[in-house]
Amino acid sequence: MRVLIADDDPVSRLMLQATLRKWGHDAVVACDGREALSILEQDLSPELAILDWMMPEIDGPEVCRRIRQNSTSSPVYIMLLTAKSQREDLIVGLGAGADDYIPKPFNHQELYARLQVGFRVADLQRKLADRVNDLEIALMRLGRAQQARKLEALGQMASGIAHEINTPTQYIGDNVRFLQDSWTELRPFLGCQAGNPDLDYLIREVPKAIDESLQGIQKVGKIVRAMRDFAHPPSENKVHTDINHAVLTTITVATNEWGYVADIETSLDPQLPRTPCFPGEIQQVLLNLLVNAAHAIADTQQKGVIRVATSTQTDSIEIRVSDSGRGIPKEYREKVFEPFFTTKDVGEGTGQGLAVAYSVIVHQHNGKIWFDSESGKGTTFYIRLPIDGIGSGKNEYEEAHFVR
Repeated sequence: MRVLIADDDPVSRLMLQATLRKWGHDAVVACDGREALSILEQDLSPELAILDWMMPEIDGPEVCRRIRQNSTSSPVYIMLLTAKSQREDLIVGLGAGADDYIPKPFNHQELYARLQVGFRVADLQRKLADRVNDLEIALMRLGRAQQARKLEALGQMASGIAHEINTPTQYIGDNVRFLQDSWTELRPFLGCQAGNPDLDYLIREVPKAIDESLQGIQKVGKIVRAMRDFAHPPSENKVHTDINHAVLTTITVATNEWGYVADIETSLDPQLPRTPCFPGEIQQVLLNLLVNAAHAIADTQQKGVIRVATSTQTDSIEIRVSDSGRGIPKEYREKVFEPFFTTKDVGEGTGQGLAVAYSVIVHQHNGKIWFDSESGKGTTFYIRLPIDGIGSGKNEYEEAHFVR
């Protein structure tokens, strides 16, 4: 097990280091409290730490206090090495977050016994963390399975509705076009009745009414086609997909979410190559991002803008979804892709949308997803999908958070 030794006394450091190595443990050494804190805040920090109480700049109890206050730090069992023997001092040390203490000069048998306790606790912490991680993964998979079943049912219903709407829409459209052609033929015969106010009104307004009816029918047809495309059952294998078409279809399906709060602006690369992916999953990610963008703008109480763009990169295609909302608060930016994390009130959000998006893009497509957010100006989510369908499997968000 890896053990951190933090002591400004080189003799004490060497003695502890030699003792731990003799017992088969890997010792990591720090010369002061600041260096110890830096080591303990790393992702792969030691599981156990022995901190000298008195160190320059930052003493042992202060290191304990800062580590315990940092929610992102890995679990660590902390032992204070101290010459202090007053009960009040020990209470202060334990109150700062230490798990145990070793008096100076230390007895080897006592140190060994206390280390064994620390190792047992550290092992239990690790196992508990693994169980919690497994539980979060299982819950996320359960949520995705439930969502998939719900989407499948909705897809079947949407496909049925689209079919039912399409038939009457088609003959309504045919009839309106028949009226348009008939009106064109009748119009010359009505000219001789000029001067009749009622007839003049009809001559002016009927063509407008026919044109507006045709526009409405075309819009209904567009929505029906989008519903039909969106309702396609999920495929078992990746298929080469027109991402621009998927974007436009999803925008149409989500109109009810953004139509009252924002305008949509698109900038789609006409040369975008077809990309191997699971189209239904990608459309679900886009839908989640559009809904989140609409909600972010709605919170501002002003009509905003959602911009969706696609472009071709060196070995991938990129999708950008931007909103003019308030931006993501800094304290939440590290957690947005975590399962079940949500800033919405109870009952208004499950916290699954971005977690599912992360899983779909990174795990299922070996792609990358990250965001750039600025308080008061909005947020942009970036998605990159490998053109070859393979990719690096390394997520941009893990390299840098791209937030200000």
